Order: sequence, then structure tokens, then C-alpha cells
Amino acid sequence: MIDWKLDGFLPTRRQPAPILETAGDRDVVLARGSAAAIDLFVCYVLIEFPAIYVLGTAFSDPYEALGGYVIILSLLVLLPLYATYSFVFEWRYGRTPGKVNRGLLVVMADGSPCTYRASAVRNLLLYIDLLGIPPLVLGFVSALMTGGRRLGDHAAGTIVVRSTAPTDRDTAVSADTDTSAAARADGSREN
Repeated sequence: MIDWKLDGFLPTRRQPAPILETAGDRDVVLARGSAAAIDLFVCYVLIEFPAIYVLGTAFSDPYEALGGYVIILSLLVLLPLYATYSFVFEWRYGRTPGKVNRGLLVVMADGSPCTYRASAVRNLLLYIDLLGIPPLVLGFVSALMTGGRRLGDHAAGTIVVRSTAPTDRDTAVSADTDTSAAARADGSREN
């Protein structure tokens, strides 16, 4: 059905086991950047852009009066949307669709699942992490210099690590664990 189209992006309720030793790995930091790009794409293209289109159609006069400022306003709305999106997915599932695709998991420093409070703190501090010019470069450098943890991770007591997942799809489905393509690829590298 729809499963093959969304394979590698939808988080499952049961989280795969974290591999805590991977918290500071350079590969994890790079994968976090890729996951953030995927999540920003989902937020902007699949959530915000359709809303802008509907609002532009419904309120065409004010929309046309804004002219080129529509793009600037949409980018200003993107950060709170992204922070809310990340908060909800990390609190409920321990990972966003981008993190599922890259085989990552947000957990507490002791390996337990990410809590409501921790997810809220780490995503509220996303605003501070993204201050600067250019923000992605500063965030990337900060993550590399602090063992893969951004300011939000330090304050919330969380880490982002690789996750384990079964390599066999039937086993993963029966266990209700991560069936993403990235997780199966990571599992096949371990074997």
C-alpha cells in the first residue's frame, strides 16, 4: 500500500535500541545535518507551502499587497514550525522523519527515551543554536566541538545516537520496530 512510498521516514511507536557509544561520532553529526535538511524540507514544502497557497488563494488581496515579503514572512514562520514539529516527533517517537531516515534516535544521556520536558528544552534552545551568520555552519561547528551535542542537548540532558534495527523486514514488522531503509542498511553493515 502506502508503506513503500514512506519507507524510511515514518517513526514507529516502539523505539529501536540506542547505540550510546555513537553519540560523539562525526558520522552522527553529519547525519544530523542531513536529517535537519530532510525535516526542513518536510516543514517548508509539505506543511507550510500548502498553507501559504491556501491562504494566498483565500485572501488574495492582502497576499498580493505583501508582494515579495511573503517569502520573508514564510521563512520567519518556518523556525517555530520546525521547532514544534521536532518537539512533537522527538517527544512521542524519539526521532523525526529525517532522523528515522538517517538511522538516528534522540535519547536521554543514560539511554532512556526522550521525555516531554527534555524535548521541549532542546527544541526551545534551537532558537539560540541558530543565532549567527550562517546559523547552520555555527550549529555544525558547535556540534563538532562539544562531542556532537548542541546547546539544547546539554541543557536537556539528551544525546543523538545511532539506533539498532532488525535487517529483516518481517522481523521488524512483527516486533513493531524501525523498518526504515536506513535502519536496515545500518543493520546489514553490522552483520
